[in-house]
Amino acid sequence: MTSLYPSTDKTFERVTNIPFWIVFVIALYTPFEEFFLRWLPGIIPVALRFVPELVLYGLLVYVCGMRLIRGNSLRKTPIDLLVALFFAATAVSIVLNGSPIVGSIINLRTIWRYLSVFYIVVNLDISFSELRRLLKGLRIVMLIQGIIGSVQYFLPASFNQAFFAPRGFEIGDYEGESPAATQGGLKVGATAGTFSDSAVLSAFLLIGLSLFLSGTFAVGNGLLPSFSEMGSIGTIMFGIFASKKRAALAIALISPLLVLLVLNRRRSLINTTWLYSALGILGLLGIALFVGSVESFSGADDRQKSIDLSTYFLQVFSADYWQQSNEQARGWFMQTILHGLFSTRSWFGFGPDFEHTQKALRATLSTATDMAKLERDAPVFDDSFWFAFMAYFGIVGTAIYGFMLKRLYDSARWLARVSSRPELRTLGATFGTLIFMTVLYTFVERIFRLRAFSFYFWLLAGLVVNMCHVKMAEIEQSRRLQTHTDEHIG
Repeated sequence: MTSLYPSTDKTFERVTNIPFWIVFVIALYTPFEEFFLRWLPGIIPVALRFVPELVLYGLLVYVCGMRLIRGNSLRKTPIDLLVALFFAATAVSIVLNGSPIVGSIINLRTIWRYLSVFYIVVNLDISFSELRRLLKGLRIVMLIQGIIGSVQYFLPASFNQAFFAPRGFEIGDYEGESPAATQGGLKVGATAGTFSDSAVLSAFLLIGLSLFLSGTFAVGNGLLPSFSEMGSIGTIMFGIFASKKRAALAIALISPLLVLLVLNRRRSLINTTWLYSALGILGLLGIALFVGSVESFSGADDRQKSIDLSTYFLQVFSADYWQQSNEQARGWFMQTILHGLFSTRSWFGFGPDFEHTQKALRATLSTATDMAKLERDAPVFDDSFWFAFMAYFGIVGTAIYGFMLKRLYDSARWLARVSSRPELRTLGATFGTLIFMTVLYTFVERIFRLRAFSFYFWLLAGLVVNMCHVKMAEIEQSRRLQTHTDEHIG
């Protein structure tokens, strides 16, 4: 069977797949966008940055419109009601807090801009061969980024800066993604692939890791990948290591357990957990012997200058690290946001506008030192993004968003466990694993704002829901045939 939705008119079928191929092209282009645009002159790169997003908005209107014109209803998804509830809760927050409309819309756009991809893909007719091609294309671009990030680790920083770093841009008060990349402000020794920031590379490679591991575990009962798969997985793991993102590396190391959990391979999960426990004990013993020699640091400047990656990663086990976090970095923002929300009983948050939220939080602080710290460190406010999310949208909005992720995870897990086709099991396991990774990484990174993460997150989510519709249709058809057979025999 070449198509999930057979058509006697091959020309018509091919035309209706044009939106799929547009999404496919954007999926292949996005990882290299910053590198491509850096070579273009003048204002051209500024305009081209918005082209894919505008194309997707137009494509959403076209795909949904064509379904309705043909007499087909739009496909329901597990999150339709939750999305509506989230935006309703956000509207309540804006009204209650008097949050500026323009700033609120800008903030909402950066978080939700690729929801369009989700609804485009959900409402497309996608064949199994097209799904295989798309997953293969994603593997290729993710492996390429892993290779580039790994190679950059061995290249002079001056060369990486001159050849790969994207150009910054400004439109009024708006600055392009991660201006630190163009100003040499990235962590010394960190690689970023062809992206604007090492955080983008690490988030993108986590998606790649979940895809490669899911493909390995979904098609067989073994735990060891083939030689070629092992090389690909190793390259992506090294790329994550070279990005100098400790949280991403920690998540990457436990990712095999997450894939096995999604696939419900209990025996393999138990055996692998025992192995991890043994290795963890040995690692803690080694760290206990070594951590005393790890140099302490105070503030971001020393951390920026550290080019010894082993020392950099092991600093997380030092007391100075956690003291600094609690007093100056993410830990301080977490405490400040929670105190502000509960002291004011702002269950809907302070509103999506960044400046308005900052003012509301400043009003909950009691010392001039804390007020100055909030203003001084405002650029890293979103780093503990779940807590920043609560500040913007409140406990209510965050709970709705969390439940939405849970519904998407349930769909992915169901697809991975009931499907016999390798591509469907791989897709379900990939996105189910990605949900776990997303929840964990969002505590320390603003990944929903990163275009090269959020695009693929919503793309995979749309594919999962689309294939769930197909699988449920197959199951229903099988039941009808079985009922008809039983009636005929009876």
